[in-house]
Amino acid sequence: MRDMRGIDALRATRMGRISIGLTWLAIAFSAAQFADLLTSLAVAHELNPVAKGVASMPMVGVALKTALIALVVATADILSSDRPRLARLILVTGIVAGIVGALSNTSLTPFVVA
Repeated sequence: MRDMRGIDALRATRMGRISIGLTWLAIAFSAAQFADLLTSLAVAHELNPVAKGVASMPMVGVALKTALIALVVATADILSSDRPRLARLILVTGIVAGIVGALSNTSLTPFVVA
C-alpha cells in the first residue's frame, strides 16, 4: 500500500472532515425539488408567468425540473473532486430553495379544488 504524503494526504484529511456524503445530499436535493414541483402543480393560481405556463402542461414541468436536477447534480459531482465544500454548498442551497418553494406553494396560495 502506498504511503500518502503531500497534497494527497491533505486532500484525504479534508474529505474525512466533511460528514455528509454527496449521494445523500443529491437525494435530498432531488426530493426537495420534486416536492416544489408537485406543490406548484397543485396551486390554483400562479403569480409567476413562467410557472403558470409550466403548470398548464405538467409533463413539460416534470421534464424541465428533471433536467435542472440532472444539471445541478452533475455540476456538484464534477466539483466534488477539487472543491468538495463548494459542491455540497450548491446542493444545500438547492435543498433550501426546494423546501422554501414547496412551503410557499402550500401556505401562501389556495389549492385547486376538484
